[in-house]
Amino acid sequence: MLASIIKINGYNPFKALMLREYWENRRAIFTTPLVITGISMVLIIISMGLLGRSINIDGHSYTLNEMIANMSAQKAQDISAHINHILMVSTLPIMIGAWFCMVFTALGALYDERKDNSILFWKSMPVSDLQTVLAKLLNVMLVIPFVAIGFTVIFQVFLLIVGSFTTLGTEYSAWDLLWSSTNFPLMVFSEMTYMIIYGLWALPIFAWFMLVSVIAKRTPLLLATIPVALVILFETLFFQSEYLARFIGMRLTGAHIFGTDDGFGLNFTSLGAHTPLDIIQSAAQPEFWFGLAIAAAILYATILLRKRNSL
Repeated sequence: MLASIIKINGYNPFKALMLREYWENRRAIFTTPLVITGISMVLIIISMGLLGRSINIDGHSYTLNEMIANMSAQKAQDISAHINHILMVSTLPIMIGAWFCMVFTALGALYDERKDNSILFWKSMPVSDLQTVLAKLLNVMLVIPFVAIGFTVIFQVFLLIVGSFTTLGTEYSAWDLLWSSTNFPLMVFSEMTYMIIYGLWALPIFAWFMLVSVIAKRTPLLLATIPVALVILFETLFFQSEYLARFIGMRLTGAHIFGTDDGFGLNFTSLGAHTPLDIIQSAAQPEFWFGLAIAAAILYATILLRKRNSL
């Protein structure tokens, strides 16, 4: 199956472009979430060994058996919501790592090919600038986060296995407390839905990163942030407003999806409390379509600039 995926049969330029993105960015796509997942697993195992039989919560000491007994006394619906919330929040390090990979991959997408002169080779191939930019955009907005979601599922299963070991020697069933309370298909579908909608909300920002990557002579990160910071400072000093800062903050953090007003802070208690339908409904807001229009204009400019500039 893997051989058929990486093999190109006949004329398939777009598949070749997507494979190029994998080989050039495999650290961001695969290695980074793998390392974060491995480190998280090791830390969980170490913490379980250090905690021993007593756990301190809000100044009170509880034995493991007491915590399990408290869980079993709760209603099944409460247990399910609590466990789903824990599983969702526990994967934040993986998804935050994937977010940084998305940002820096977008900033280097069209800059690196000019830096190493590989743009000359790809411009000699029968692939259009539209296909090239689209392949890089899909890699940033879909491939990187979806691979990260695969690692979150592995980590969530690991947490349930570790939790199952804590019930050994007790009168409680790991299946009743943990496994039967977890709806993995719905959880994975919610994560995938969130990443798709988040990608569309954040598309203007990542489109800006790609535009910067096609025009930057050096250090795309500085070119992407310094002009924006100056505009935000100018707006704050002379207009006493923060529209641009909120526009960027709300979209980068996904605050629109969770229905929060603060663009630079998220209430993590809302994770797991939103169904896929709730997430999709955020796309009905006018700001969503306004952002897509801005992103389309920026991407169009990106394609034109790549078409005109070789180096």
